[in-house]
Amino acid sequence: AADPASTPQFCRTQAHAPAVAADLAAAYRAYTAGDLATALRHYQAHLQHDPNNADALNGLGAIALRDGQPAQAAQWFRRTLAADPRNAIAIAGLSTTGQAPSEDREAGLRQTLADQPSSAVAAFSLGNVLAEQGRWAEAQQAYFQAHTLSPDNPDYLFNLAVSLDQLGERRLARDYYSQALAAARDRPAVFDPAPVLARRDALTEALQ
Repeated sequence: AADPASTPQFCRTQAHAPAVAADLAAAYRAYTAGDLATALRHYQAHLQHDPNNADALNGLGAIALRDGQPAQAAQWFRRTLAADPRNAIAIAGLSTTGQAPSEDREAGLRQTLADQPSSAVAAFSLGNVLAEQGRWAEAQQAYFQAHTLSPDNPDYLFNLAVSLDQLGERRLARDYYSQALAAARDRPAVFDPAPVLARRDALTEALQ
């Protein structure tokens, strides 16, 4: 089976006045297009006049994670939490940096989901924490919750497929790998499509 994707899916969470939102909108467009350098520039520009903005801080944290800088990412997410202690994206992002024991990360994410049950990113991150520990049945439930809340997210589909694959649910795993590959054609994904395609094809052959 493939390894699950671990980078949290960042999204805009706040509404802003048009003039103030210009940098955020440009940053988010660049981030979703995979242009991290442009996204970084716009988020930093926005912080010049709104230093505690959660979208900008979380965006910089997500970029740092994508760049393989978990300690830097944790600093950005902690800045968000200093201003908004219940921010689900920051809590989920911080859990992904590995800056706390898995037990603490799990407890924090479960509390976030209890408070904000519609947070797909918290459910996804909880699945990642559980997967790290080999608790695949619980991880599958968390990934399915994330997928239900955000059905077109390719990484949620992919991690759900991985968890089903680990549980021996080959037909369902094959189907969700296929859905993940299809979704990744329309929006950026963390996972590499080539090994996913190979695994999907291997499962298809095995099921014949």
